[in-house]
Amino acid sequence: GLLCSCTAERGAECDVRGVVVDVQDGEPLVGIRVEGPDGTRAVTDPHGRFILKGLVEGEGGLVRASRSDGWEAEVSLRPLREGGVSIVLHLAPCRAEAGPTDFGKET
Repeated sequence: GLLCSCTAERGAECDVRGVVVDVQDGEPLVGIRVEGPDGTRAVTDPHGRFILKGLVEGEGGLVRASRSDGWEAEVSLRPLREGGVSIVLHLAPCRAEAGPTDFGKET
């Protein structure tokens, strides 16, 4: 068969594997949206696990996880090495500049 050499110019392909857990109790979270570099996306499985495929060796960037209620997590990736990397994202309530309790107060 013919081998595709389209990846020869780029680095080796790498996957980012990980798990998303609740920051409060460490339980894995299902159905969490995960976004990585270059528009890679995944959704966590029943064990909180995900795989971002198709990244390239030497690539770095941010991996973000978010839930519809505003909980989120973020991890900075070091430049990837062949074989990829495993990460854990601890989903927590969004730390906004001004929380709901800060509105309407005068100092």
